Amino acid sequence: MEYQDNASPSGIVSGGFGIEVIALDANGEGQGSDQPCREITILVEEGKDVLLGNTAVIAASGVPLPDGVSTIPLVLPLSNTNLLYFDGASADKVYLIWRT
Repeated sequence: MEYQDNASPSGIVSGGFGIEVIALDANGEGQGSDQPCREITILVEEGKDVLLGNTAVIAASGVPLPDGVSTIPLVLPLSNTNLLYFDGASADKVYLIWRT
């Protein structure tokens, strides 16, 4: 989805956004796709324990993500969704909302 508003400051307003759903593989691992962006909001399925890291090895013992939509999501200023690695249980889902 794209839009352009020349009257809005480009440092604040996004030119576009999208949603990426990552289903963790049989080993409970996953990585973001190759989507350039400026900010990523991360949400995890309710009741799931998913860890975050900047490599697959670090994700295995990484930072626990808050689960469910009733908690405050994690928002990171990153340049690409492929900088995120996840570790959890097979078929757990992580939702990324990215903006350009």
